[in-house]
This record gives sequence, C-alpha cells and structure tokens, in this order.
Amino acid sequence: MTTNPAHWLSADATTGDLPAETDVLIVGGGIAGVALAYYLAGAGTEVVLVERDALNREASGTNAGSMHLQIAIHQLTSPDVSDALERLTEETRLAAEAFELWAGWERELDGPIGMHVTGGLMVAETPEQLALLRAKQPLEAAAGLETHVVEGEELRTLAPFLSERVTGATHAPAEGHVDALRAVPLLALRAVQRGARIRTSTAVTGIDCEGADGGGPFRVRTSAGTIRARRLVNAAGAWANQLAALAGGELPMIVQGLHVNVTEPRERFLKPLVQHIGRRLTLKQAYNGTFIIGGGWPSRAAAPPQRYTTMWQSAAGNADVAVSVVPALADVRLLRTWSGVIAWTPDVAPLLGESRRTPGLWTIVAGSSGYTMSPLFARMLAESMSAPGSKSPLPAEYSPDRPPARPPARA
Repeated sequence: MTTNPAHWLSADATTGDLPAETDVLIVGGGIAGVALAYYLAGAGTEVVLVERDALNREASGTNAGSMHLQIAIHQLTSPDVSDALERLTEETRLAAEAFELWAGWERELDGPIGMHVTGGLMVAETPEQLALLRAKQPLEAAAGLETHVVEGEELRTLAPFLSERVTGATHAPAEGHVDALRAVPLLALRAVQRGARIRTSTAVTGIDCEGADGGGPFRVRTSAGTIRARRLVNAAGAWANQLAALAGGELPMIVQGLHVNVTEPRERFLKPLVQHIGRRLTLKQAYNGTFIIGGGWPSRAAAPPQRYTTMWQSAAGNADVAVSVVPALADVRLLRTWSGVIAWTPDVAPLLGESRRTPGLWTIVAGSSGYTMSPLFARMLAESMSAPGSKSPLPAEYSPDRPPARPPARA
C-alpha cells in the first residue's frame, strides 16, 4: 500500500453540473450506493450517483463500524435455530464472504479504511442464552464461519474483563471493526477515478417512468436539474421507501433510529468486539483507548434535514448493559452520544434486485448488519446489472417486490 496518497474525494469533484443522461443513476451516497458505483464503473458501466446532502452523512457515517458475522438475536424468529436453518446458513455464509471482501479492501483500494481484525465475543448470561450459543455454533461452522463456544476457565483466560454474570460466549476470530468515516470517502474517490460521476447536494424530487411497460427509462427531477437514466437504483437506505413512492411503489422495510455512545480513553484492555445474544449491546475499544457502545438502543425520529435525536433513556440503558458485562467500565466517563439510523426488513433478508412491476428500477437495502453486508450486496448487484447471466441470479427471496408486511414493533 502506498504511504501517502490522497484518500478523500475533493468537493470540486462532486459539485459540477448534473449530466443530462446516463445509463445508471444511483440515488444515495452511503456505503451501498458508493460501493455499487465503484463496482459498476469498474465493469465499464456509465454511472452517475446523486446524494441529497454530503456523502457518508447518514447511516453509513454514524454507525459504529462493527463487523458482525455471528448469528445475532435479531436474525432469529424463534429460540430454535432449526426453524430457519436454510436462511441462517445462507446469511452466515454471506457474512463470511462479506468479511473477506472488507479484509481485502485496503489493498484493492490502495488506502486505509481502519480495518482491525480483533476477533469477537457473543456473550450469554442465562442458561437459555448459553443454550442458544451452543445451538447455533454448528450452523455457523457449516456455513464457513469459524466460531467456538467457550465457558468456565477457558472463558476467564480468554476474556478476564467479563463479568461473572457472563456464563459463556461464542468466539469468532474473524470479527472486528472498521473506521466508518474512512471507507466511503475512499470508495468514492476510486469510483470517480474509474469513471463514475458523483453529485452531492442533489435531492431527487420526482420520477417519471417513461417506458411503455411502466418502467425505464426514467426522467428524474432533482434540486440540481433533470437527468434521464436508462436504469435507476434506489440506494437511499432509511429513506428508500420515500424514493420508491416517487416511482409509484412501496418497499417492505422498517426504519429505526439508533443510539451510539463514546467514552473517555483508558489504557487498552478490551481487544475483541463484544456483543450479546440476548440483550442490546455491542462494545469495542478503539485504538485511541475510547470505548464505543451501541447495540440498537433507539433514538427519536426527525424529518430531514433534522437529525434523529439522542435520548437519555437509551444512553443510560445502553451504558447499564455494558457495565453489567464489563464491570471495569463503571467509572469510565461518557463523553458523547450521537444518533444513527437503520433500515431493515420484517423477514431480515435484504432488498436486492430489479422490480418486476417497474422494470429498470433496482433496489439495494441491506437489512440485517447493513454496514457489514452492503459492499457484498453492491458487488452482487453490480454483477447482475453489468453482466446478466454470468453469475447466479439474485435470490428471489431478496426481491424488492415482496409484500410490505408489518410485524409487531421491534423491541
């Protein structure tokens, strides 16, 4: 890797006039949209990406950067993993593949993304939670993800920082974290160098489907003018349903605000990523010594351009779980909280592929573990769009035309 290249796309490169037309127009400047632009441009496809604000400002730039690979509680529809054996096996296989992609990106992109492979621990505090760890471990191994259930003295030796309340954990050597502020800017730079065009401060305000079959080509009206696209990709993340509505559609997705907390620095003692099989917690210690605490605690929704707002109940609740798992955090001061946002689907599967109802309209919403999985899904979508038939078709269960089911509110 070179030692001192420019790793950030200049503002001038994103503020030119909006082209009059393009083959593919991507809407959304987060990890999914920018990765798709990178892969499509690398395949020789003409592509323009528009973002209503700045790149990496929303979910992709406000998440904690955790690389989640193990089967997590939100992926389970019941305590019995055999109830969704095929789905969980495929999701775990894809997670392992996504990690390999991330692990190779610093070399491929010739720049730093702050990738650290620290290993990960998914902890249990009750007999039921420990039984769930044991039940899912063979499934993870069969899918190609190395995990080990550790208990007793083996657990205390591996992770002496854990509370006595923690009775066991699953150790995944491949887990870790990345710097969420670095990957998207570097990807954007490399996408533009491959020929993609990116325009920020360009909000989509209307979509006209000009095809005789109700699909593309599309006449897309934006705050910076109108652009005609043969194909349109909805990569708007938490706002993907708003964009879908402009084209007369609806997506089966749910949006939730998230809460993230960061502490003062301490001498580094927590190497692995820590998450919980039954409670809302993700925890890691950055290389500057600060602890980043998350896990899906809610933030209060707000309409753009306002940000989702933080909540004292979430900050306190999240900190309480962290201290109960790692007691040494009890006297560490919380310095800052911020909000993020996540889009997920009732059936956990991503929204990935072309709409049958609106031909030419493609969607990429990662759903579960979105930051970890988005680059892999972007590569899969790019292959389907640029070389149809050369790879296995995208799974039918990922179709964005799935019914917009509404399950009970998520805890």
